[in-house]
Amino acid sequence: MTLLFSVFISLSFVFGQQKDSIQLAIKPVIDLAQVMVTANKIEQKQNNTGKVISIITAAQIASSSGNSIAQILSSQAGISLPGSESNIGTVPSVYMRGAASGRTLILIDGAPVGDPSMISNEFDLNLIPIQQVERIEILKGAQSTLYGSDAIGGVINIITKNANKKSFTVGLSAGSFGTKNANVQYNNKIGDVKYSVGVEKQSTTGISSAMDANNSGLFDKDGYENTSWFLKIQKDLNNNWSLNMSTKKTAYEAAIDYGAFKDDRDAKFKNATQLSGFTLKHQKEKTIFQFQYQFTTQDRTYRNDSVDKKYIVFENNVYAGKSHYADAFGSIPLSKNIQIIVGTDFRYGSYHQDYFSISVYGPYTDKFKDTFQFQNALYTSILINSTNKKWLFEFGSRYNNQSRYGSNVTYTMSPSYKINDRLRFLGSLSTGFKAPSLYQLSYNVNLKPEQSINTELGAEYKTKTVYTRIVYYNRNINNGIDYNYIDYNFFNFIKQKVNGFEVELTHAVTEKSNITANYTLLNGSETNQNRVTNLDTLTYPYLLKRPKQVLQLQWNYSPNSNWDVNLSGRWVSARYDVGGYGSADIKLKGYSLVNAHVQYLVSKNMTLFINAQNLLNTPYQEINGYNTLGRNFLAGIRIH
Repeated sequence: MTLLFSVFISLSFVFGQQKDSIQLAIKPVIDLAQVMVTANKIEQKQNNTGKVISIITAAQIASSSGNSIAQILSSQAGISLPGSESNIGTVPSVYMRGAASGRTLILIDGAPVGDPSMISNEFDLNLIPIQQVERIEILKGAQSTLYGSDAIGGVINIITKNANKKSFTVGLSAGSFGTKNANVQYNNKIGDVKYSVGVEKQSTTGISSAMDANNSGLFDKDGYENTSWFLKIQKDLNNNWSLNMSTKKTAYEAAIDYGAFKDDRDAKFKNATQLSGFTLKHQKEKTIFQFQYQFTTQDRTYRNDSVDKKYIVFENNVYAGKSHYADAFGSIPLSKNIQIIVGTDFRYGSYHQDYFSISVYGPYTDKFKDTFQFQNALYTSILINSTNKKWLFEFGSRYNNQSRYGSNVTYTMSPSYKINDRLRFLGSLSTGFKAPSLYQLSYNVNLKPEQSINTELGAEYKTKTVYTRIVYYNRNINNGIDYNYIDYNFFNFIKQKVNGFEVELTHAVTEKSNITANYTLLNGSETNQNRVTNLDTLTYPYLLKRPKQVLQLQWNYSPNSNWDVNLSGRWVSARYDVGGYGSADIKLKGYSLVNAHVQYLVSKNMTLFINAQNLLNTPYQEINGYNTLGRNFLAGIRIH
């Protein structure tokens, strides 16, 4: 493969930005007193919860220039995203602690997102540009008590930037594989109303998504174009009340191939989403009331002119989905050491599908009528802190009522105990569920929700220079939704058993260098039907696309206040993928990657950087039959 190396240029004019904000990017994250919101929907310090939560800070995102959200997430322990290193525009799947795709809930600013027309209601991470992201909070383990359906593996809350300072940002870029990017962002205020508006466009010529197994050289490149805009408005109504409103839209088009090892020269995939909503919040000391509403539209189109195919000469498949989400909760201190959270939420999803094709047998039309489902829930959580600040205990429950299958209940218990200022033990026992998607219900109206039970036990150790966390987890899923190739229908059958370890370490070796590392061990098995033939019922001692072991290392070195050098490596063990219809699963080889990022602070207003991925140009497959990018570079300048 010919390597195209070009220069990335980013022009950012930010008024009032300080040099220290850049320096934060090179420091290790071992401060457990930083504030997060995802654990219990209220602001609290990270060490004030017994749940396993990680925070990817704004500084860490800034020091990963050139990486996508999917690539940044894949550097975290226990998270695997096949597709994140594939051709730009590939939709990455999110697997957390072995839970299948669609079993990790994605939030944007606290509101759940997904596509009602997708098989498992998955959300496409390509629809959130990394330039809009302030930080990411990752909450592991079953979290359905507070967050409802899909939170079986955990929750990923992507928190977007706010208009905190007057600023104007312009960005232009060019990189490997013909990648180009342009973006503009403006922050200001009118009176006491702050606002932020921005637009971004990205394009790339890409590579062939499908792998050319015979090295014919005939597979074409699959390009990608993405356009995004957003508007955010913030206003403090008085000392206690605040209102945040936002709307954002992202739309992209990607050339796609016919399948694994199969090229297609004229198939296109379009995906677009618009999210609009507001959050009204009241806070007086520890008493909080919040109401949040979000309306989401989702539009997907698969179009294939098929001039290179003999059977179907034209295909157009159009999906349109809509979602409403409303959530209201109050958090009240019952005493000095007890806080109670009580809330309710409502979710509505609908979609329709239009299909048209022309084949050698003539035209064919299929219109799928509008379908919808909704669910409402009541939930509560109680947070108890002991007077001596040794014990923390959280427990809660949710009653969920769904329009199709009826009702179900989940619960959570999360204790933790601090031995001293350095050592803390934590654990949890929780249940989760995933409601059947509209797509699945269109085949079988009698589907029931998937159910899971999750346990975990861990320990945290921290000093001024060292932070480490070790967690053991175990999860059982029953009633999982499977697909039957005999009558082409969905049904409840799958059973999954998973256990594993996650080890995380951050060590500030000196004032100028630090090391971070994480290791994941995943043991899993799944029992399902009809995967190879129409008659089998088998238990597989592995999980598709999910490696058993992952080891990641990162070294940061800052010889002075101007230089920041980051060298990282990842080792991924062998794993299995589908071999094709009616074929046995295929074992993909393990692989190792080496990446680098170098940043030079010319002045407080100018930064030079270069980002390199897969330095050794290692050949490997994330997904059977599809290419990965290989060695690629991104170099640039930032002017503040």
